[in-house]
Amino acid sequence: MGAVDLGAPKGGQKKKKGLHRPKRRVGVRIDMTPMVDIAFLLLIFYMVSTIFAEPQAMEINLPPKGTEEVVKNVKESELMTLRVDAKDRIFWAMGTDKPDTVSLSRLPQLLIDSLYSMPKMITVVKINKAAHYSRMVDVLDRIEVVEYRIKARQKAQWDRQGGKPAGEDEFSYVFSMAPWTRLDTKMVAQATGEAEAAEEGT
Repeated sequence: MGAVDLGAPKGGQKKKKGLHRPKRRVGVRIDMTPMVDIAFLLLIFYMVSTIFAEPQAMEINLPPKGTEEVVKNVKESELMTLRVDAKDRIFWAMGTDKPDTVSLSRLPQLLIDSLYSMPKMITVVKINKAAHYSRMVDVLDRIEVVEYRIKARQKAQWDRQGGKPAGEDEFSYVFSMAPWTRLDTKMVAQATGEAEAAEEGT
């Protein structure tokens, strides 16, 4: 790995008289080959053992291909509409009622209470194109949390009863996505009073 060269006095030099001896020059030569090998081994090790960040994707269960389109009539009183406007505000409304704001933290409990009082409720989610993508992800995540909580309660109840009752199906939360329309913009503006302010300013 390393070598030390002890140089002898150069020829032709005259030896000095007395107790002083000529100093010997020490030459050091280091072999870098082993260090390069170790560096490459460490590099290969980290490349093989490192776990790269996987792309985050949202898993949404879609109907299988080839299934026929089923048209289901839904009562307006059993239809909840969640709207996310361009300012990432969340509004909810039952049927044709006036939209009302709800915070992201309050949304799961609102959905759970509504589902217990109306088991056949269907939720429609409408996202404004100007809203942030992360807000849509947050809303859909809360919907999945609601379904998980209700399923967990249902399973715990079945366990207390000694098993699943005959004829009772496992809870499944029905929701869908719908495009944002001008009517949604108008309803949100009326709910926040922005429409009246715009009319007064004109």
